[in-house]
Amino acid sequence: MSRPPATGRESQFFVGYLPTPRPLVAFLAVVTVVALGLGIGAGIAIVLAQQDHGAGRFLPGQQTLRGIVQTDPYPVLRMPGSTVVLAGLGKRGVQSRAARLAGKPVQLGGAFPGRGAGAAGRADKPVQLGGRFLGRDAGAANLLQVGGRVKFRELEDPGDLAQWTPAPDRVLGTFRLKGEIVDSKCYLGAMRPGRGKVHLACASLCIMGGIPPMFVVHGEQQPPELLLLAGPDGGPVPREVLAQVALYVELEGELLARDDLLIFRVDPASLRVP
Repeated sequence: MSRPPATGRESQFFVGYLPTPRPLVAFLAVVTVVALGLGIGAGIAIVLAQQDHGAGRFLPGQQTLRGIVQTDPYPVLRMPGSTVVLAGLGKRGVQSRAARLAGKPVQLGGAFPGRGAGAAGRADKPVQLGGRFLGRDAGAANLLQVGGRVKFRELEDPGDLAQWTPAPDRVLGTFRLKGEIVDSKCYLGAMRPGRGKVHLACASLCIMGGIPPMFVVHGEQQPPELLLLAGPDGGPVPREVLAQVALYVELEGELLARDDLLIFRVDPASLRVP
């Protein structure tokens, strides 16, 4: 039996021990260039689609504040119409210093995180959580890192603060909310990013060191709301809740307004990971 005449197509097959046919070399070159282009394009698209976490910084200049210190659930400074959460330098809180001055008129200095101080501008906007509007005097979250030239001390001459008494917390109702547990200092601008699993180790160390934890609730077509977390008795958050830091969780509890700061007293038994 005679073999069929050669047509030249046999030379287009790849054989490992023979030189690669020219048509295949051209085909592989085109495929390689296209694959590289698609990979580079996909990488650029992913980078551009990432959320800008803002700069990890503090606003310039030493801030000096006067007010009355409260320590539950975490140290805050009460001023007429505003409440500022307090944190220390590094991954430390100011619980010990605040406890000695609780209920007294004080003066202190420090710096606002770059993203934190801007939240005060939202205090005059309606806040909506769980489908309910909470009014126009709650929903901002400010934090001051205490330290610097102006010392944390009791005022010798309190002036108007001597006759001023902070308003009691207002109960807004019971809510079941979904969000992320964060350390307030990093989230409000000390770190970039200050949220998510990539920040889990830092957030855990900050909260263990005394930085007040917050609960970030994202709503539709509105900025995220920051709620200062508290235990069901109004004290610090139980450990079983803080074990879920940097995760998306669901919590139920009583929501209170302390001036322009929202406080979420959560029930540890309500914790659920969606």
